[in-house]
Amino acid sequence: MARPREFDEEQVIEDLMKVFWEKGYQAASMQDLVAASGLLKGSLYGAFGDKQALYLVALRHYDRTRIQTGIDMLNSEDGNSEQKVSRLFDSVIDSVETGVFAGGCLLCNASIEMAATDSSVASEVNSTIRRLQTALISTLSSPGVNAQEAKASAAFIISTYFGSRVLAKAGAPVQMIADARDRCLLLLRTRENRL
Repeated sequence: MARPREFDEEQVIEDLMKVFWEKGYQAASMQDLVAASGLLKGSLYGAFGDKQALYLVALRHYDRTRIQTGIDMLNSEDGNSEQKVSRLFDSVIDSVETGVFAGGCLLCNASIEMAATDSSVASEVNSTIRRLQTALISTLSSPGVNAQEAKASAAFIISTYFGSRVLAKAGAPVQMIADARDRCLLLLRTRENRL
């Protein structure tokens, strides 16, 4: 019979995720991960697996805790599609203003650093993007909007949204991100005016 874990698994995963978020996969050493977790190396391996397995656990946690927040905004009953998309971008602006995006977006970082060479990471990244895309398509779908138009608009917004998260890491001015948001909102208004 396996012994119950004597640590807060969610907290350990959160701490591991922050190491990968700050340093990236390659620069995060096992010593960094052991120190962040508060576990012995053998316990860390026993609980989660090797470094790649830890990274995948961290990406899934980021999806559940950070990306899900955006999906919840889009799925909310509060507001129309334009207001929901605006809140999605406003969350990036708020994060920039409070310094949360100093390490960028873990999903974007994983896309750039690892997805091209690691199929498991690529699968996690693509799964998360599909979840966000599904929520956006649902938000943008309304009477008179064909499915292809909603899908194309969602693709444009996702590209702009993740682009703004990369810009945030690079230290772009908040106004640049606000301008990107406003262009997406203009697209939505123009589309709705055609209906």
